[in-house]
Amino acid sequence: MEPFSLGAGIISSIASSYLNGAANDAVNAARANVLNAERARQQGFDTEAKGLTDQSLGRYVNFDQQMASDKDRLKTLFTTPVNGVNTPTYNAAALPAASSDVVQREIDAKKSLASAYGADQADKLAQLRSFGDVIGTAGRGVADDASKVGQIGSFKKGSEAVTQLELDNANRAGNSYKFFGDILGGLGKVGLTAGLSPVLAGAGAGATTAAGAIPGAIGPTSVGGAPLVNNVFSGGATPFLTYGR
Repeated sequence: MEPFSLGAGIISSIASSYLNGAANDAVNAARANVLNAERARQQGFDTEAKGLTDQSLGRYVNFDQQMASDKDRLKTLFTTPVNGVNTPTYNAAALPAASSDVVQREIDAKKSLASAYGADQADKLAQLRSFGDVIGTAGRGVADDASKVGQIGSFKKGSEAVTQLELDNANRAGNSYKFFGDILGGLGKVGLTAGLSPVLAGAGAGATTAAGAIPGAIGPTSVGGAPLVNNVFSGGATPFLTYGR
């Protein structure tokens, strides 16, 4: 046995095991960091998508109140005279004065009916237009939200694809440890082999069967190549060969 070679081999093997363990720890830590980062990104995408979905649903909240507000705006628009630079001017002749109270009352009644009819038509048109405006505005907003949600879905898929590449790169995080671990592992095998070679050689020599012996027999089976046989018939005292049972 060579103590120096044996000790060096043991130390190298222990160091190799330590470095291989450190390599595995580095790989596991790198993969954990990648997965945690991806989980955080996916949660952020999900939160953003949920916010857009809630926003889409909120566009239809208080729909009646939105219609009423838009209706008032449109009714005011329809009943307010437009006086601008490009507004045509109508110069209608003034009506002659009424000759009696009966005629004047009739004129006032017709004006009142015409004004009421115009106001009613403006109200109905404003109600109809307000529904279209509110539902159209909400629909355009929902379509925009849906397109953004689709973009987020694409970002999620892209992030998953990049994560696979990051995991592949994380698997190489312990390469430096593995490199030196493999070197020390090889040196450890060489040292152990060199240190134990004398012992192994002696054990091999002692395990060989002695010349002239039969495995399983008790005692030697030959002397100088001549078999030991029972020569009791010739007066010999050598007993029969005894084999183990």
